[in-house]
Amino acid sequence: MSKLTAFQRKLLYLGGILLLLIPITYLGMPPEAESSQRIKPGSGGKLSQLRQEYGLGEASMGNVDPTSSTMNLLLLGFRGIATTKLWMNAQDQQKRKEWSELDSTINSIVMLQPHFLKVWHFQGWNLAYNVSAEWDAVADRYYWVKRGVKFYKEGKDRNEQFPELYWFTGDTIGKKIGRADEWKQFRQFFVNEPDTALYPAGIDPEINPDRKDNYLVARDWFIESNRVASVYNKQQHVMAEPLFRFYPARALIDHAMVLQREGKFGEETRSAWEEAFNDWANVYGKQEYDCPIGKVRMELDEEEVQRYAAEDAKEPNENLRYLSWVARYQDMCNYRYWRTRCKIESDPQMAQAHQTLYNAEVAYREGNFEESIALSREGLELYGKMLEQFPDMKDDDTTIEEVMVAQLFWRESLRLVEGVEPDESEDYPLKELWQKHQPRKDQYMEEFQRRQRTGG
Repeated sequence: MSKLTAFQRKLLYLGGILLLLIPITYLGMPPEAESSQRIKPGSGGKLSQLRQEYGLGEASMGNVDPTSSTMNLLLLGFRGIATTKLWMNAQDQQKRKEWSELDSTINSIVMLQPHFLKVWHFQGWNLAYNVSAEWDAVADRYYWVKRGVKFYKEGKDRNEQFPELYWFTGDTIGKKIGRADEWKQFRQFFVNEPDTALYPAGIDPEINPDRKDNYLVARDWFIESNRVASVYNKQQHVMAEPLFRFYPARALIDHAMVLQREGKFGEETRSAWEEAFNDWANVYGKQEYDCPIGKVRMELDEEEVQRYAAEDAKEPNENLRYLSWVARYQDMCNYRYWRTRCKIESDPQMAQAHQTLYNAEVAYREGNFEESIALSREGLELYGKMLEQFPDMKDDDTTIEEVMVAQLFWRESLRLVEGVEPDESEDYPLKELWQKHQPRKDQYMEEFQRRQRTGG
């Protein structure tokens, strides 16, 4: 039998407990709070410090929501069941158009799955595209587009190491606002907030505090997505790396293109194309990508092309030739086309051709058909001269559409004024393109009719 009394055994147990508290405290001490949603770097026990060092803890992902942790703790092993039920509720509420309930349900899903990327991706896209389409007023649709953008931003704050969430934010700001059927109104709302009761200054500081063009704001997000992927050495899962990294430059191209759609062909638009060319060729084009033979980049000067061609000529295996890999990456992102497109569009003569054809459309819609005839012919002649310098652009769909629609405005004006269309036996500007693409005439006629109604 033990000779220790009951009191002595209690003291021994207490001493053992106190002794065990020393390594437990050293290893498991929680970190200190630097703010309501941030922890102090290097604080806490050894395990906390290791989680911070290797990015394994929730605090390393981004802002911490205590409610999420509490909710998951209370549900114990039933979180999966609760999450499934909430997803089903969200779908039913959307079908019944119960928007307030849907918003609340989505917030509950986020509490249970704050670091599941698909939650943020699906629901952000759903709000910006599906839910917004359910509303009649354009301002209401814009509200839900913003709601989707803000949802992505919230996801980014909670998951700062996910480059995809930065990209989703930029993509929605760029495409949904810049290319939707309501793109004209959306772009105006983006710099002049329609809800002046809630935003008396005319801006939504969460969306566009600096009143920048939507494509330029999208570019900032794309740049940040590339930075985050590099800093955290994260492999994004949106698309191939060369395509993922071209979006900052592509946003500048989209910006220049939308200025033309709005009928702006002056120095602002020409400079936008020039900036897009510089970013495409001198920034994006000089980034290096891994391949079986090492690293390659898409932008090469003539001297480099000749040097690599000489080296490749000695290599019997085509898969090991430098220029072969360059061509593969260039084809992946249509590099040569966009390089040429930016170059030609930054030429003042091309800007003048676009401006003249645009003015011809305006004259037609205003009923000045004789003026439209003269401007259409002048614009087509200018366009033809530019295509002689860049013959590869004759096969570009955008070029073909602009030429064909311009021809339709010219021909319709002639029919209204003179009662006949041009005689095909006579010569006229870009006749070759008009005749070559007759099989697609119905497609361009639809675009011609749309522009008659909407003006762009």
